[in-house]
Amino acid sequence: MKNKKLNLTLWIMVAAVLIAGCSSLPAQSEPTAEPEPIDDFVPLVSATGEVVPFQSSTLSVSAQGIVEEVLIEEGDIVESDQILLQLEGKEDLQAAITAAEYELTLAQSALDELYENNAIDQVSALKDAADAYEALRQAEYNAYYFNVPSNQEDLEMFEGAVAMRDLLAQARVEYEPYKGTGSEFTYIDCDEVEAIKQFPGLCGNTERYDVEDQLEDAEADFKSAVDRIANETNIALAEERLRKAIEKYDTLEQGPDPDDVKTAEARLDNAEASLAAAQAVYDDLQVKAPFDGTISELYINDSEWIAPGQPAMLVADLEHLRIETTDLSEIDVSRIEVGDTAIITFDALPETISTGTVVRISPKASPGSGVNYTVVLELQEIPEKLRWGMTAFVDIEVE
Repeated sequence: MKNKKLNLTLWIMVAAVLIAGCSSLPAQSEPTAEPEPIDDFVPLVSATGEVVPFQSSTLSVSAQGIVEEVLIEEGDIVESDQILLQLEGKEDLQAAITAAEYELTLAQSALDELYENNAIDQVSALKDAADAYEALRQAEYNAYYFNVPSNQEDLEMFEGAVAMRDLLAQARVEYEPYKGTGSEFTYIDCDEVEAIKQFPGLCGNTERYDVEDQLEDAEADFKSAVDRIANETNIALAEERLRKAIEKYDTLEQGPDPDDVKTAEARLDNAEASLAAAQAVYDDLQVKAPFDGTISELYINDSEWIAPGQPAMLVADLEHLRIETTDLSEIDVSRIEVGDTAIITFDALPETISTGTVVRISPKASPGSGVNYTVVLELQEIPEKLRWGMTAFVDIEVE
């Protein structure tokens, strides 16, 4: 009985808990409608930026001295390589440049002359080779059609010449008694004519005409022997001349003498270096515009002393302005890519809305507090009243 009363008590307690729980549940409300998706929603990364020129540069001189003349004023538009400032002392340096230019001209002319003379020498050597070849052909022709006398056919060239010389000497001795006489016959007493004692056959009566013919034949034979030698010698000389002419032409065809060229080129190099050095010193007395732009600030005046590296002026390309972000966090920069488009507004131009494109993302965080990166945007159109240094607000469309 006691157990039944306990079970009943437990059931009453469970029922009470259930009833209390049900009473604490909120009243069931009507189901709410799901929000409709926005089809043209574009995620954006927002940042603050500054208007900057496409390029700018603080200009200074490389030499120290007194400013002879400042050739521009603030606000002037200048062109690339335009002289903006001149130091004193340019006259002396101009004279050095003129002398260096003259030496450079002479050095270049000397080198050019080597090649010009080489070309002329090549033509001359080619003509010499042609002349030598023609002389060789003529010598070979003369030798080919030369008739060797029968009394020399079995003799070598120089051997035949010696033999013909001896015969000519004998013929002249035999003819000696007949000189200055008109007689056809002459009696020669060998005891009285000492010169012909060695030729006993001449003693006694001798017919003058036979002796003359014998002398003429001997002279003709000796001349033939000499001509034979001359023909062979002319061939050898023509061959040597042709060989040398061809060798000279082949050498000239390779160009001027390498040592001469080396010397001339060294002179030219020295002249160029001297001119470059003189020009560099002269240029150090000037400040030139590195690009087309506007003189934004001027820090020096005429007749003032200026030191190397001392700022003289600031030039900037204000025709091509850009936007550089100043507070783009490391989280946001990771979502941006080159080529992303952006909507750009300006604090000073509230009614102006421009569009731009990301053209560069800095690979390194900017110095200063926080981890921020610089992103450069190029404007599609530059508003007329936009100025360097104005604040810009950038909304970059990202994926």
